[in-house]
Amino acid sequence: MASKKSAGSLAWKIIIGILVALLVLILLAEFGLRWFIGHQMTSQFNEAAEQEGIQVKEDPSVSFGGSPLLLGLFQGSISQMDMTTPSTLQIDGTEIKGQPASEIHVEDMSTDQDNPVAGKLRASTTVPDDYLLASFQKGISEQAGSDKVGNMVVTEITANEQDHVLDVKFAGGLANLSLEPTAHDGKLDIRATEASIFGLELPEQATEAISSALQNGMSDQFVG
Repeated sequence: MASKKSAGSLAWKIIIGILVALLVLILLAEFGLRWFIGHQMTSQFNEAAEQEGIQVKEDPSVSFGGSPLLLGLFQGSISQMDMTTPSTLQIDGTEIKGQPASEIHVEDMSTDQDNPVAGKLRASTTVPDDYLLASFQKGISEQAGSDKVGNMVVTEITANEQDHVLDVKFAGGLANLSLEPTAHDGKLDIRATEASIFGLELPEQATEAISSALQNGMSDQFVG
């Protein structure tokens, strides 16, 4: 009887040992897969920045939520991915290189390399005031055909988070314009809410003409 019990106990120990070994292998494969995909995405981000002549000082962070990636690969989709990218902006006058910092959240992304499709995508970008200023100045310079015009016309832009508008100063404060940017069908629309010159409010036709002139440069930077 003792020999039968010891044999049964040994069999259970072997089975448990095999299960533990399999679990360890699965965990190692899961962590390895997460590291590999995250490393690939980080490398692609850094290579894209280097192609623009930008030295990246901070790597992006990539995470995949609590669902197993191995299971997702077998099912053909990744249930969740979150990526935070640092700012690579380099601004020299109206010349803009790199991209602002952003946060990207993706759900149910297919693993088809030829045609990856996300079931849900949400992205947010932190845009500094100097980026906005350079974008506006570039838009005006291109329409005027002179690089100096944009720098003289628009001299300051401040994001007013409380009112959700951009406060624009022209010619050092001789004129002021408040713009409300909104996203519509993947494009950036800009609506003028207030405009004044020498402290006097401008008519609606004037504000519409000014915002229309600024629209192209702003849209090119955010959408193009």
